[in-house]
Amino acid sequence: MRNIKVNPDYTLQKVLIPGTSLHMLVIDEFLFNTDAITHFAHNIAYFNPMFADNTLFPGMRDKMPMPYTHLLKRFFEVLILPNIRPESRYQSSFHSSLLSLVTCEPSLLTVSQKMPHVDSCNNGDYAFVHYLSSQELGGTSFYRYKPRNLIEFNNEHKQVLPEMITNVTKNPKDHCSYITGSTSIFEQILTIEAKFNRLVIYPANILHSANLASPNSYCGDINQGRLSISSFASITTI
Repeated sequence: MRNIKVNPDYTLQKVLIPGTSLHMLVIDEFLFNTDAITHFAHNIAYFNPMFADNTLFPGMRDKMPMPYTHLLKRFFEVLILPNIRPESRYQSSFHSSLLSLVTCEPSLLTVSQKMPHVDSCNNGDYAFVHYLSSQELGGTSFYRYKPRNLIEFNNEHKQVLPEMITNVTKNPKDHCSYITGSTSIFEQILTIEAKFNRLVIYPANILHSANLASPNSYCGDINQGRLSISSFASITTI
């Protein structure tokens, strides 16, 4: 995987997250060549079972090789941070880059997996999704928590997270599977479709969920299922 590089002809779109002053970035044709990534996924990766990484991801995961994480870090610091944080100089710290394959049938989901979530409550944290499957297997949707009118969660909103779980438990008919649209508790405000070799970057404290509407999205077959790379980073001022 040493020869992977960013496509010099990638395209970048800046998308406003409704109801906030925040943006996400959609980068199409991110890598110049994805052969090394797909070879790793199909021939080398050892997928660990659900919950092995101490997250609620509804499937199997394995760590990406360091060349991928290093490339993503350089890309983020040199080409992306000046775009989204132009007022200061920053450096990033990547916590993980995880090759992710959805495998969990809807009937086996926990309550927390049937609702949108945030990856962090810190303003300086970012999440990345690099799609390695096509549009019909599902992109990422963003939500508003209606009872509190919350889209962006900060540290003072941590106590709201268990409240959301309680409300979902009280409304099982609305939350009996993967969330793919608005419910009595959550309003879907934006959807970014999946596209092979598309990278999406967004603040980690925005309420979101994978949009898994197709049965193939969670079939667990690496040749047909929803494959992506999820990465997480924090930034600090330098």
